[in-house]
Amino acid sequence: MTALSPEPSLDAAAPFDLVILGAGCAGLALAARLARSDADLRVAVIDPRTEHGDDRSWSFWHHDHHALRSIVAHEWSGWTYRGLDGRAATHRVPGVTYQYIRGIDFYRWALDAIATDPRITLQLGVGAHELAAVTLDDGDDGVRVMTDAGPVLARRVVDTRPQRTRALLYQCFSGVEIEHGGRLATDTDASDADAVGLMTRMRSGAEGLGFLYVLPLSPTRALVEWTRFSPAPLPLDEVAAERDAELGALGLGDAVVVREEQGILPMGRVDAPPSPVAGVALAGNAGGALRDASGYAFLRIQRWAMRCAAALARGEAPPAHPREPWVRRQMDRIFLQALRAHPERSADYFLAMATRVAPRRLLRFLTDRATLGDLVAIIASLPLTPFLAQLPDRRERLVAAASAARRQRVER
Repeated sequence: MTALSPEPSLDAAAPFDLVILGAGCAGLALAARLARSDADLRVAVIDPRTEHGDDRSWSFWHHDHHALRSIVAHEWSGWTYRGLDGRAATHRVPGVTYQYIRGIDFYRWALDAIATDPRITLQLGVGAHELAAVTLDDGDDGVRVMTDAGPVLARRVVDTRPQRTRALLYQCFSGVEIEHGGRLATDTDASDADAVGLMTRMRSGAEGLGFLYVLPLSPTRALVEWTRFSPAPLPLDEVAAERDAELGALGLGDAVVVREEQGILPMGRVDAPPSPVAGVALAGNAGGALRDASGYAFLRIQRWAMRCAAALARGEAPPAHPREPWVRRQMDRIFLQALRAHPERSADYFLAMATRVAPRRLLRFLTDRATLGDLVAIIASLPLTPFLAQLPDRRERLVAAASAARRQRVER
């Protein structure tokens, strides 16, 4: 899908109020919100891609009514966890469904909004390089963006471009949408048309965790992704080969491939985000949109885009993604450290949570709404020793162990 603006032009003579670098999920979400707002801003969106294709998808849990409801392609009432050893749990929470948006539908939604606003210039096929703080002709602070089309001046910049970063683990995935003729094996739980296989055929060893993510889109079509957790980014052709082996094991080696998608998500970033130039705000995954322990970011990006558009309309600086609450940040990091320290037990950890934690509690944790009781239930579902070993110091380990012992006595 080509989305070049008609005779696009980056007018370098007058500064833009805002330049958005990157026309992916975060960049387009912000531009679309600005187009639908009362903000009187001159905006440029710059991206080296020349078109937006059907190259990815986003899923999330939500109730029936929300701003993007019209582009939800499918939804399911249940989500299943299943190990190769047969342990399984299917969760359902009344009033909440697991919803799926195709990348191409989101792109069209955003691009249609942008096209209605003459204040927004979408410039595809142009890369941005060096950023530098400058003083504008009117004496205000600004940013000079060096692009393939020449320098562009901006009062503010939101940079949503992907950035390489070190992380505790990497979620490496390769998926295909396939026509399978109704032959999808039941051990993925895709035989239940109203439940997604959130983590199926789950297994782990010295190389880490691997599982299939299966979205049954129709009786004969499904999106099937093979995912690996690894302490280092894996070559995506290697992940794709493992995916094909999984499909072969399911008797789907000859299924018709409709499209493909793949990616590597950093989980538990080790590096702090680089210090941007004054007047530049980082957003999207590079700016902290990605939840460390889950890989979910879509709704977090949409919420940020709404807040950011409102702040810009008020003449304020674009806000960063909100920092994770301290408790959740520590829990996510300890969990990821335990996965890294004991890769062979990864599947056991996920299956323990899936089978021992009530669906409502686990859902609140996955959707950033966990209560203290939810966190206690999740901690209680997991083996104590490997997680205590990940606490920062001996004193905290002893305190946690004592607390756990008291809780067990009370429960008995």
